[in-house]
Amino acid sequence: MHFRGHGDARGTQDKLDKMSKRVLAFRFDIDSVQCLRRTSRLRRVADARGVRFTFFLMMGRSVHLGLALRHQCFRFARALTRKHRAVEQAPHISVARKLGLRGLLETIVFNPHLGRKYREEIDALFEDGHELGLHGGTNHTVWQRNLHRLDGRALEALLLPALGEFANRYGPPAGFASPGFEWKEDVLDWLDQNGFQYASDMIGENPFKPSNGCGALHRHYQVPVNVIGRDNIPLIEQQLAWGHDTRNIIERVVGQIYEHEFALLYDHPHVIGVHSEMLDKIIERVEADYDIVTMEEYLSEWKRRHEMNENE
Repeated sequence: MHFRGHGDARGTQDKLDKMSKRVLAFRFDIDSVQCLRRTSRLRRVADARGVRFTFFLMMGRSVHLGLALRHQCFRFARALTRKHRAVEQAPHISVARKLGLRGLLETIVFNPHLGRKYREEIDALFEDGHELGLHGGTNHTVWQRNLHRLDGRALEALLLPALGEFANRYGPPAGFASPGFEWKEDVLDWLDQNGFQYASDMIGENPFKPSNGCGALHRHYQVPVNVIGRDNIPLIEQQLAWGHDTRNIIERVVGQIYEHEFALLYDHPHVIGVHSEMLDKIIERVEADYDIVTMEEYLSEWKRRHEMNENE
């Protein structure tokens, strides 16, 4: 975390004020063409407010058509067997609505390699000083729908090319986020082996080192999202799906942020990019009380304060 001031009274006071602030980070997962297109709106908000966000990049393709079709068939079959029972589902916005007709067709028909096709948009985020992390491997659907079937060799085949392309252009990433919050022990081992500082896949309030199941702890931290809707759906998306107006959504999001000393809000640019004015208003409401940082800085500050409290 970077503080202004070079030893004068005002600089010292600024440092003390920041150290006493709460901490807020924004996590935005990029997993589609429309996500990358709409990052420009988030960059404008960040520049206007003087803050930086964390973006997790899917370096490969969004869709595996066979697995996507299989998933839809399973959903249809489950719906038929449950037709006489009311099944409560967490409100969310459909993929078609989030991507729009153009984005949906591009994703399904062309299914571009995001890390190569949209390099200019990713470079702009990097050059603006936003933190970039890795979002799964080379295919979002394979990870989200088929991770549990992948053995160690198949998992490395999915991950290593994505990590290599990322690191060659932007340097080794500090953070990792699994598509759909889907993870397993092999993933945690791989994160340790490849030097990641943290991942953001587990439920919790504050950062922690996950157990490896053998009585020891993994080397990397888990940094849980704690400003989120039901069933791991982004809070703003869920509020939009419920039909709440902008004012009510801002109030609900700000209220949930203030429930946490260390708050981490999660969304996707293909949703929040459309509602960037809402994001700007949320930041305006909380910036006096929260130090808005990247997730790497968030973890660093949490560890600093945690260690300081332990030593008191």
